[in-house]
Amino acid sequence: MRKTLLLFTTMALALLLTAGMALAAAGPPTVVSTATVPAPTPPQTAVDPTVNIKAKFSEAMKEGSINTSTFYLLQGHFTAANPPLSCTKITPPVPPSTTPVTTTAPCPDQVEATVSYNDDTKTAKLNPTPTLLSGTEYTAVVEGTGDGDMKAVKDRGGTPMESDYIFYFTTSGDHNPGDPI
Repeated sequence: MRKTLLLFTTMALALLLTAGMALAAAGPPTVVSTATVPAPTPPQTAVDPTVNIKAKFSEAMKEGSINTSTFYLLQGHFTAANPPLSCTKITPPVPPSTTPVTTTAPCPDQVEATVSYNDDTKTAKLNPTPTLLSGTEYTAVVEGTGDGDMKAVKDRGGTPMESDYIFYFTTSGDHNPGDPI
């Protein structure tokens, strides 16, 4: 009986160690695709203002780690963000200049949205409410720990995504300053 118990315990321990090493070798989670653009750059244009932004992950994510502080949308073009930290905004060049203007300032308010996650498809959906402005550039951010704020989406094992995944898009149509967000 003791030999059987010892053999069973040794086998169980070996299986746990193997599983743990396989998880460690898998590395941190990543965003593998988005619904608005295939990669963080270049920005996609003429996106429908009623769009839902989706991010698909490399593995199943931890319940509750994908929310409006780890997956969000900002109006404008930013290189890094997590309100209320500072953001670097990139503004297109004004002729005769050919160099974009970069300014660092407090981040704007996030675009109001709801976030949901589908475990079966490993996809998070950001649903802006109400409709986005027409003819306007937006920055979508999936938070990683690379910017030092330690807010990040995490896989089921609690491993955070390392780098922020930032992607840009511009909605179709003409921008009307009085349009609601």
